[in-house]
Amino acid sequence: MRNPTASAAETRASIKTKYSGPTNSRGSTVYVTDGGYLGAMRVTWDDALNADQNMMTAAQMWLDRHNPKARVKSPGLSFDGFTLWTWEHKS
Repeated sequence: MRNPTASAAETRASIKTKYSGPTNSRGSTVYVTDGGYLGAMRVTWDDALNADQNMMTAAQMWLDRHNPKARVKSPGLSFDGFTLWTWEHKS
């Protein structure tokens, strides 16, 4: 059962990231969401990082915005083009 006093970011199980290729008006980005509960954001793709690092960085940026006391722990499974990231509270 969800703790009614906990914030939404403290009760979500995973963060989803997905690569979005360039368009005519912007470069490549990583789309990050929790599935629509708290919202989504786009993070600019960093060519100096590999794909996993870009996805993990974007997931951490989303967490920093919604739950700064948490950090990305590891990727979970990939499904439908998304990578699901688990997180934990910073110690």
